[in-house]
This record gives sequence, C-alpha cells and structure tokens, in this order.
Amino acid sequence: FYKNNNPPKEILVNFSLDQIKIITSIISKKADNLVTIRNPQRGKKLELIKMVKENVQSNLNNHKMNDQNTLKLIKDYLEDIKTLQARFSQTDYMGEIMTGDLFLKKPGKIRFSYDPPHYLQIVSKQQAVLIFDPKNSGSGPLTYPLSYTPLGFLIKNDLSSLISENGESFELNDSIFLKIQNPQYQISIEFNKNPVSIFGWEFKNQMGEMIRIRLKDIRKNNYISDEIFKTEKDYERFKK
Repeated sequence: FYKNNNPPKEILVNFSLDQIKIITSIISKKADNLVTIRNPQRGKKLELIKMVKENVQSNLNNHKMNDQNTLKLIKDYLEDIKTLQARFSQTDYMGEIMTGDLFLKKPGKIRFSYDPPHYLQIVSKQQAVLIFDPKNSGSGPLTYPLSYTPLGFLIKNDLSSLISENGESFELNDSIFLKIQNPQYQISIEFNKNPVSIFGWEFKNQMGEMIRIRLKDIRKNNYISDEIFKTEKDYERFKK
C-alpha cells in the first residue's frame, strides 16, 4: 500500500510484527522521516483499532448481503425462463464470428442453429450435447456430456446448487456479472441491470479457449414446438 502512498508518522496495527525494526526502517526511508509502528494494548488507540475492525466487518457483511440479493435476482430471472428465442453472435478464441438462432425450452432442451455458410447445429439430447458439423459428416456428431458444457445455467429448472455453490456476482455500470467456475469450465454471464435480462456470456473450456456469445432480439416464454429439438433431420443431413 505504501509503495504508492506516503506513510503517516504513526501506523497502528492489531498484531505483533516480526522484524519490526527492519520494516520501520524501510517505511521511514520511504516517508523521508521517522515512522513509528505500534501495536496498542490499551487506551484510545486500541479503541480506534477496534472501531476500524468493526467498520471493516460491517462493510464485508453488507457486501455479502448485497451479493446474495444480486444472486437471488439472477436466480429468479433465470428460473422464470420457460422458453427463450434469440439471435446470437459467437466469437471464438481465434476471432472468428458466427451468427445464428438460439432456441431453448425447459427442462433440458436447447438448439444453436448457425447461419450459412457454417450450417453447424448444436442440440441437446437427454444428458448430452450433440454437435452436427458438416466438416465432420460421415463420422457422426461429436457428443459431450451436458455437465461438461456451460449450458446448465440456461436449461436447468432449479439453479440453486449451481449458483450458490459456484456463483460470484458483481455489478459494473448498468450490468450484472455472474461468474461460475467448476473443473470443466469457467463462465461469466452478463445481465442487463434494469430490468434484469440476459445479455450474453463468455466461457473458457479446459483447453483455455475463450468463446463469447452475445444475444439480441430476445423473446422470452413464447411457444416453441418440441419439433425444433428433434435430431432425425440433423442425422439425415449429416449423412449426405
């Protein structure tokens, strides 16, 4: 702290310092005058330290309370989503941009349908995510366990364990960010603040590759047919 700030003539601490003479000498040299470090055991200076400690603890408690309130707002918003449609823009770790349509229906159904010339389809099926990539036609879709992807925050009905165990939130300007980290991935989800609505997310996979998704033209809780999430036509196109 005192590397970029001028030290006061007296510094109060609430613990014993090893090598206090060396530390005092270094800080005094920085201040260009004698600095005293004290660990008061009684009197007004001890009361001052107690008051500072109480203020710090109070601020920490307020921060935790605000954080819990923010997490509840996010949880309530996400759990209120029954269906969601949106246009999306995806930027991968190489800077390539792809666009398409997102379809979501709880519980457990999601499809990313990419625009030409990519024709990529990512769709959930039971507890797996299937990736139909025309570049890999003839070998079957790539398949990953749903738990290894960051899509759980979108398609789960109950987000209590996901958010409360791994979630950390903070606010910046008109946005709220929720960070979730587990062994498979790290994800930062961005929400508009007033009213709360999802804006997009960034996630890093086990390879350290960062992918960013941004949403627009969001339609929430409109009817979506289950036909959109069936994969028979995807398999047919994949064989051609």
